[in-house]
Amino acid sequence: MISMTADGVPAEPSPGLATAPWKLESIELHDGRRLEGLIVEPAAAGGPRDPLAPIGFVQIVQPPGRAMELITWAPINATRIAAIERLPDADHALLARRVDAFRNRRGRQHAAETAVTLLRDDEDGPWRYAGRWFTIDSTADPSLTRKAVVLLEQVFTALEALVPPAVPAGEEVAPLRVTLCGTASEYRAIQESLGIEAEHPAFYLPARGLLVAGSDMPAMIEQERNAADRLAITEREISDRDRTFETEVRRLAGDLEKQGMPAGKRAEIVQLARNRWQRERDEMLAQVVTARRDNAARVAEARRGFAARLTHEAWHAYADRRLGGSERRPLPLWLDEGLAQVFETAALEAGELRLDAPDPVRLKALQELLAGRDAPPLVDLLRAGQGQFLVGHAGGRKASQESYLMAWGLAFHLAVLEPVLAPTSLAAICKPVAAGDESARVMEFERLVGMPIADFDSAWRRRMLALRPR
Repeated sequence: MISMTADGVPAEPSPGLATAPWKLESIELHDGRRLEGLIVEPAAAGGPRDPLAPIGFVQIVQPPGRAMELITWAPINATRIAAIERLPDADHALLARRVDAFRNRRGRQHAAETAVTLLRDDEDGPWRYAGRWFTIDSTADPSLTRKAVVLLEQVFTALEALVPPAVPAGEEVAPLRVTLCGTASEYRAIQESLGIEAEHPAFYLPARGLLVAGSDMPAMIEQERNAADRLAITEREISDRDRTFETEVRRLAGDLEKQGMPAGKRAEIVQLARNRWQRERDEMLAQVVTARRDNAARVAEARRGFAARLTHEAWHAYADRRLGGSERRPLPLWLDEGLAQVFETAALEAGELRLDAPDPVRLKALQELLAGRDAPPLVDLLRAGQGQFLVGHAGGRKASQESYLMAWGLAFHLAVLEPVLAPTSLAAICKPVAAGDESARVMEFERLVGMPIADFDSAWRRRMLALRPR
């Protein structure tokens, strides 16, 4: 079966669990520059290409760990071109569709969100959505709910392309149930009702097939809107003051003249008043601009955090429900939690999750841990239980943070740096083993990496300490 991205583009076979690099065309200029991207040529009127015709080009820049960029060049004269490398027609068409999907991503995103059908039983009830992957009950506002729906649809489709489902033929998988809370208090109430003690803003319960997410986004957006209204009032006050200032200055000049002050001295005082107001005006406007920028940045950061946590829990749900059937065992905790962190920071572009660079924040923290004396051996991580990842259990916050960091670094290494994780190896990991056989996990890992755990541990630490963020 050919996997498709969220934009309906066939997905390339991937090395490990990372998407394959896009096949690009290239132009080499006589000045030595080499451009990689998409060649755009006018359609020939029933004949061969004109070798002397200028060539359009869309340069594709995919810096690891950063958002992709498109640079559209003005038509390049044939006399400037030293060499051209074109793709076969089918690959060229695929690249053109990908470029179109990325270029029009905002319009496509808006159209996808607009197309989401939300229903509710009454005006006070939760919004409901039902799709292929999940159903959702949401007390958040319709806009945030639609964004969450589209994000989850895109993430599940991208995960399916990276790790095709391994559910046995004939076994039905019921849609995931998602609950989206519009307030933090509602989220905490659900946690208490389920007996959940976790600081994360979302969680997945395998036994119930339930993903619950809390968000302060509605309150934050409302605060940003109120702040914007107050800033608009400040701007109007500044504008009003501008309009009345000259009248006040003329009145001041007239009063000074009546007092018998010489013209030169009057002009000096008036100019000082103008300068003082200009400084005050500029400072106030600068504060308005800074406040708007900071408010927008906070909302944007909150949106990114919300999307990252939904993606994290979506992986848990996908791995639990799609990587095998009812007879299989779940992924080891270190691998499940490690991959969830890898996916949550991956860029979602043109329907694909790009796994091409380590998260610099986690990398720095992991390197600080590995450089010290407190980093546990990997064999302990392989045997870790759920309590080791939860705050309030097995040593508290420090142990939880260390477990997550080690799991992230190990999963990133095996999925991207030296990719031995693949759909087949994940399926093998999910095969049943004797209950309680902890040594089986270690031997299984040694078969996966092809060396004893102690040797791998040493090599892995050296590799992670030498890794640099891009």
